Amino acid sequence: MIKPTKKFKLFRLENAQTMVEFALVFPIVLLITYGIIEFGRMLWIYSAVTSSAREGARYGAAAGIGPNGVIQYADCTGIRTAVQKTAILIPISNLNIFIHYDKGPVVPPAIPITVASTCETLRTAVASGNDPIKLGNRIVVTVIAQYEPLIGGFLGVSGFPINSLNARTILKDIEFIPNP
Repeated sequence: MIKPTKKFKLFRLENAQTMVEFALVFPIVLLITYGIIEFGRMLWIYSAVTSSAREGARYGAAAGIGPNGVIQYADCTGIRTAVQKTAILIPISNLNIFIHYDKGPVVPPAIPITVASTCETLRTAVASGNDPIKLGNRIVVTVIAQYEPLIGGFLGVSGFPINSLNARTILKDIEFIPNP
């Protein structure tokens, strides 16, 4: 028969062993949990930046006059607004949205020929009556967002930029023939 004092002593030793094991394993579990959260945040930012670049290019490639009274591919404010509206919970400033126009993909793959280097230069050309955009030209929207880990400074991890580029063919001068 085990004496009550010995039984109590064994229980105390096992309890201390459990606390030591917990103290050794808990930081590893916290680090894995933090890594999963940060990876999810990074994936969220990547998805938001990709979607916003796609939406900006989609807005600029549409045919017709936009809500600002300007041809949609020359509506710099409308394109930037479409980008910023789509990037949910990710602040993207106008300085991180780059818009240019080219003549489309080149075969063999080479640097595409630029039609307008910025949206502002194209808008000025369109306003003066010198519209350089032809059927088959593309709008290219590039969006950059900065990823910063939540407690990266504490762990010695720095952030990095997440870039997304999306190009769409501009719909211009397409004749619409209704069905009889």
